[in-house]
Amino acid sequence: MNSIARNDNQLTLVYSSKTRLGKRTRAHVDAVQSTDLQTIDIAETKLTGTQWAELAEGLNKEIKDLVNYEEADTEEEDKVQGDFDENDYINILNNSPELFTHPIAILGKEMLQITNPTDIQQFIEVDSAGLEKKMMYDDPVISKQTKGEKFIEKNGEQKQEDSQKKNK
Repeated sequence: MNSIARNDNQLTLVYSSKTRLGKRTRAHVDAVQSTDLQTIDIAETKLTGTQWAELAEGLNKEIKDLVNYEEADTEEEDKVQGDFDENDYINILNNSPELFTHPIAILGKEMLQITNPTDIQQFIEVDSAGLEKKMMYDDPVISKQTKGEKFIEKNGEQKQEDSQKKNK
């Protein structure tokens, strides 16, 4: 049983608003969201040990691999580096959310650790409306080219073509 709700129509983003990557990933999700969104900001909401274990297991990692020392200052890094057990790493993540620098996106059974904010776009399958490479003097094709395609219209609203409508 999963302790973090999962649904094919709901994107769950676990991130830290204390990190630059966390803030930028959240902004990308807000811009291209095609499903319901649930966000868990670990700077505001502490996760349980079970939830951290579930995240680590879903990524095929250990809990200690979710701690990233790139954002730590030297004094803080000295405090948190060492040989700790899982409970210690959970406490580190809950008490120093700036060390959780790589957000985790969950959609249904799939889970992805984000290392670049634009990774989220591929994870939720946003594409570029079938743009084809053309000569620079040709107008680009900005309409749907394939069935079930997701893309962002000029007004910023995301659309998905209903393949059944096209077949009628």
